[in-house]
Order: sequence, then structure tokens, then C-alpha cells
Amino acid sequence: MRRIKAIIFSVGVFYLGNVDAGSLSFSASAYSVSENSSTISITVNRTGSTAAVASVTVVSSHVTTEAGDFTPVSQSLSWGIGDAAAKNFTVTILDDNVVEGTETFTLSFTSPVGDGTGGSSTVSITDYEEGKLQLSSSTYSAQEDSLQLLATINRVSGTDGVASVKIKSTDSAPVASTSTDYFSVDTTVSFADGESSKTFLVNLKNDDIAEFSEKFTLSLSDATGAVLGAITSAIAEIKDTDIDFTSTLKLLTKSTKNIQQPQLVDLTQPSLLDSTIKIIDLINTIPIMTLTDLKAAQETDGLLSILVETDKLFMRPVAVRRASSGLAADINLRDDRSADFITSQGWTVEAQPALKGISVFQKALAEQFLPDLVITENGNITIQMDQGAPPFERDKQNNIIVNYKFYDRWNFRPSLIAKVTDVADEGFSLADHPVDDDAWLVSVIFKDGNDNREQFLSSAPIDGPELIQHLKTFGVDRCAVISKPCTVSLSDAKQLENGIITLDVPSSSGLIKVALLADYKIRKTPNFTPSLVGFRETKDLNDDGVGDYRMIYSNGEDQYFFFVASYVVP
Repeated sequence: MRRIKAIIFSVGVFYLGNVDAGSLSFSASAYSVSENSSTISITVNRTGSTAAVASVTVVSSHVTTEAGDFTPVSQSLSWGIGDAAAKNFTVTILDDNVVEGTETFTLSFTSPVGDGTGGSSTVSITDYEEGKLQLSSSTYSAQEDSLQLLATINRVSGTDGVASVKIKSTDSAPVASTSTDYFSVDTTVSFADGESSKTFLVNLKNDDIAEFSEKFTLSLSDATGAVLGAITSAIAEIKDTDIDFTSTLKLLTKSTKNIQQPQLVDLTQPSLLDSTIKIIDLINTIPIMTLTDLKAAQETDGLLSILVETDKLFMRPVAVRRASSGLAADINLRDDRSADFITSQGWTVEAQPALKGISVFQKALAEQFLPDLVITENGNITIQMDQGAPPFERDKQNNIIVNYKFYDRWNFRPSLIAKVTDVADEGFSLADHPVDDDAWLVSVIFKDGNDNREQFLSSAPIDGPELIQHLKTFGVDRCAVISKPCTVSLSDAKQLENGIITLDVPSSSGLIKVALLADYKIRKTPNFTPSLVGFRETKDLNDDGVGDYRMIYSNGEDQYFFFVASYVVP
């Protein structure tokens, strides 16, 4: 009996070692999953015999994927006797923000118990990038009169799926107001699948107020279907298109009897951009002022004054304008001694030479006659004698002939510098002209604190800008220094401080430098028509042996110019 039992045991061991555990295989040779799906379910099937236990370990290997694309797999699966059910496990897919296309990794069996020849499958991860929503720029700008400002939201690093973002406007510094400058923005911008850019507009409000650029902020928030990118906020600038700031500034007036003149800008009021700083203080921050120990001040009559040793410069501020972009704080002094004071806040204060002793001059003139005195926009002083209506007579054909010689008017250009003088009496006198012995200057003496100062007035064109523009456009018909008529183009025509007009005339012999002195007396042009406007040679009026010139202005007045000097630059 002990022998039989041993035989049976031996046979049983042999039989069990040859029981079939069946076949193990992936349910698919390839799987696909979107990057934004988070997981993918993998199935391993058991087919064939279930008479024995079965098991396998599934592991992953990179093909084109990299660490960070999915969680590495090492998954053990097992089946008992009679268990034919499929086994599932999950692979975690990691979403990144990298545009990378489709990537793959493999799954395979290790140490299978059972037939594991079906233990290989490829998993493809299709890229899915919702992208980032951001503004195309951190700054935007538009002209006020364009009535709209355009801004763009870009969708970068992927455009998969639908997305949206909220955009909102808020006032910024220098503040633009929704009540006067632009219409507020508070809206949601939506993107369709595959859409990478959206442009929207902000409606602007145009006014007629001269002002500095004003700004507001555009901000992104509450992104859905995507995330916020790098640029979530931008400054939007509204560039003003109105020219002159004087409409926003307090203006000063003078009450001197019989004097008509432009109003003066009050530079002692706070600046537009910083109420703690006065405009005059901004002028005094200009480097040339600080480096030379100069200081500008505003006189009680509104004039701008600068003390240079014992001399004093007097200027009339006429406008405050925006400085050209990129200009540094500086003083631009032109040949006629008009000036631009460019401040550190981007202002340009325009000023003209001015006569400080204007009331003294008026009083002295009134003792001899009672003229109308006008200070022009160009800073000149014109005097019109009040003579009533001009006389007239009738010719044989009963035509009325007006005696225009009766029309007496003069035009003066004030010098910039007022010097200290020993002359005690206020008033005016005549002084020799420094260039032309046959001409003269008007000298005005006035009190300035404890000092008496002298300031000169010289003859000047009644409209220097019109004269110079005409010269540059049309040239002259004849040059006094050339014996024959010539039509030439002019260059570098300008008016100097003393009222003298200089111009360059190109010729075969070289560049001719010409200087002309304006006549004081202004005349009415008989039978004036616009076609008469222009600069032309006329007869020798001052008996210097050289033909003189006559300018007829567009206002129907004319003025003579006497030849002062010329020389040829080879």
C-alpha cells in the first residue's frame, strides 16, 4: 500500500506542471489619447485556457515622449484558475504647455505567467494646447481725433478648443477720464477653436481742449479654456491733436491806455501735469539755467525776465505747447531772439522779445501825438497815427483818388536785452543804427527797481514770416549785386533780432550773402489785388546808388527794404 501511494503522488505532480494558463494580450496594438484627457484606460485580455493561474507585469518605455508627458507604468496583473475576465489599469497623462505634436511610448509585458506574445502596444499622446491669452503689447496709442484705439489679444502656445477672457479699462496717470476722453471697456472676448487673435476697439472722445497725452489701463482677467499669458495689462495713450495750451491757462491782460496787445500767459500757475510745480519753476529746471546760475522770473506785467549780470532779458510768453517727442529740456534761441523754453515735463513755452518800458514809450509818444500802439503776435510793436480819414480828391473823370501817403504807420522790433544806463529821465530818443549810418533806432529809457534801463527798438518787417516764406518760395526777380536781371532761389532767409532780413542767393560767382534793412514807414498799396503780393526790386529810394526792394503783404500794406550789405562766399 505504501508503494501505490507513492506512484499516485508522482503522477499528480507531473500532471499539474503541464496545465495551460492561456494567452495574455493587450486589447489593442495601439492606443490614442489627448494630452488634456488626464488618463487613459488600458485593457489586458486573457484568452484560451483558464485551468491555471496567470500573471504579468506591464511596463512603459519612451519612444518620443519625455519625462513629464505621463506617469511611468509598472502595473502587475493576475488571474486565478477559471478567471477569464479582462484586466484594466489606468495610465496618467500629464498636460504641459509645450507645443510638441503627437508623441508615443510603448507598453510591454515582463515576466508573464501564461502566453505573453501579445504583450506589446503603442500609446500615442496627441498634443492639446489651449494656449495663453495675452495682449499683443504693453502699450497702445491713438490720436484723439481718430475716435478709436485698437488693441489686440493674442492666443499663443496653442489654439485648441474654445476660450474666452475678460478685458476691462481703468483710468491711469496722467488720467484719461471716461466722462471726457474715452468710453469705458468691460467685456468678454471669445475665441473659437483654432482662433489665434482678436482685435477690439476702444471708442475715444474728441474735444477741442489742448492737453497733454492722457492714459488709461487695459487689463485681462478670468480666462476660460486657456490661461493668462505674459502681458495681462497695457497702458493706452490718447494723443491730443489740439495745438495750443493757452486755452487751458490763465491769461494776463494789460490796462495801459491806448495799448492793444495779445494776452500774456501766466507762468506762475501750477503745471498741468503736477499741481505742486509752477510753470516758471519748470523753466528754471532747464539745464542751461542751472549750469549758468541764471533764473527766470515773471514780472508783474506778465513778461518773462532773466537777469544776466547787469543786463536783463525781457520776453513775452505767448503760448504753451506740447514739445516734440524726444526733445530734452533746453532753450532754443532763434536768430530774431524769440525762444522756445523746453521743460522737463514735455512743454514748450514760446516767448517773443518784449519792451519792458511799453507804458513809458506810450506816454512819451502821447506828448507829441496820440497813436494807436499794438503789440503783434510776432512780438513787434506797430504804431498807427490817428489822423482820421485820409483826404481824397476827384480827377477829371470824377474818379475818387485817395491820398494814401496820409497813412502813417511804423513797425518796431524790440531788442532782447535791456542794459543799465546812467540816463535818469524816462522816455525815448533816437540812436544811430549799428549797421546803416543813414538809419536810426528808437531808444526807450525806463525804471526797473533801483536801476534805469535802456532798450532799443529797430525797424522790422510787419509780417516777417510771410516775407520769409515768400522769399523761400518765389525767390527774387533781380539781385542788386548782379548787373543784370536774375531769377534766383533763396536759402536760409531769416529775420535777425535787429529787424534785418538776411538771405543767401546762389549765383555763378558763389553764394551771395545779402542784408536788408526794413523801412519804418508802412504804406497802403493803391489799387491792391492779391496778385500784387510779393517781393520785388524798386527804385533807389535812399540815394545810396543801389536799387531797393518793396514787399507787398497779403493785408494790402507794403514796406520798403534798403540794401545794407552783401558779400560773395566763393
